[in-house]
Amino acid sequence: MSQLNDGIKVIDAEPQHANTQQGTSMNANALLNNTLDGFANLSSRFNPFAQKFNKGLGQVRQYAQEKLGTAENITELPQEYKDFEKKIDALRTVEANLLKVSRAYNNPSYDYPIQIQESLLGISNTVTREIQHLALSSTISAADRSTQSANANNAQPIPQEEPKTLLHGLARVAAQGSQSIGIEEPLGTALFKYATITEKVADARLKMDHNIVEKFNKPVQTTLNTIIEKALKARKNVQSIRLSLDACKARYRSARPEKSEAARLEVEQAEDQFVAAVEEATNLMKAALENPEPFRNLADLVTAQLQFYKEAQDLLSDLAPELDEIQVTQESLYRNSRA
Repeated sequence: MSQLNDGIKVIDAEPQHANTQQGTSMNANALLNNTLDGFANLSSRFNPFAQKFNKGLGQVRQYAQEKLGTAENITELPQEYKDFEKKIDALRTVEANLLKVSRAYNNPSYDYPIQIQESLLGISNTVTREIQHLALSSTISAADRSTQSANANNAQPIPQEEPKTLLHGLARVAAQGSQSIGIEEPLGTALFKYATITEKVADARLKMDHNIVEKFNKPVQTTLNTIIEKALKARKNVQSIRLSLDACKARYRSARPEKSEAARLEVEQAEDQFVAAVEEATNLMKAALENPEPFRNLADLVTAQLQFYKEAQDLLSDLAPELDEIQVTQESLYRNSRA
């Protein structure tokens, strides 16, 4: 029997100890029946709500008896339905677990060391702007520099918070080191080149994060909240209607002759509702399992990662030979100075 009891909330109906002796279970069952019968008799004075209230009590009674192990002839669910239940539970778990991890991309600072304090490092936006200015100064003419300087004096500074990622942090400290040592020095030049490329890689990582959030995290959350949630609600409805059906069967078995026909009709109506609910839940679970969206989401996740790593490789592939050249030159100068 499939476990769907999580969809039914019963207050004070479930015993504290399910594994008790038969005599204790029977006493608890008798006490439950007497209590619920009292509620049923009381509710009959408050029509038109009595019928609905009694139906709810029937579900409570059936649920409690199943937990006590005293229920008889519990309606069995189709095997196909139970197979779909296992598959939809597995799908929901996988999607939820993937999202639990990938939510890290919602926060760009997920790899930023907590212990780093920008104030202690003495890094500011001014350092970055000055390094960028040095990079541009070698490619523009004197007249252009004069015009650019005048425009800069007239422009109002726009404060912008530096991204708090590990790569941006490395780029900032490298830029600061380049300025401190002097960009005209070999190490200053190497640090400047590293800072420039690393900042571009860091920006590419932010782009990857954004793409993953938009094309993976949000669609997966939507799938969980819509198509899978609808299937779960339909399953809860099946459980509720199944309890009502078994409660109707129990009343029919114990009905007096003059009420037997009415009880039989009630069982038939409950059976029709049960069949319809099972069919609806089966269709919704099947639709969720056949939904191609998880495949598209996973492909988009890989595409975002691939674009970032490819761009990072291209950038670092250009940087590595330049740093190697500086390193070889400095080693040669060092050896010659010791000769």
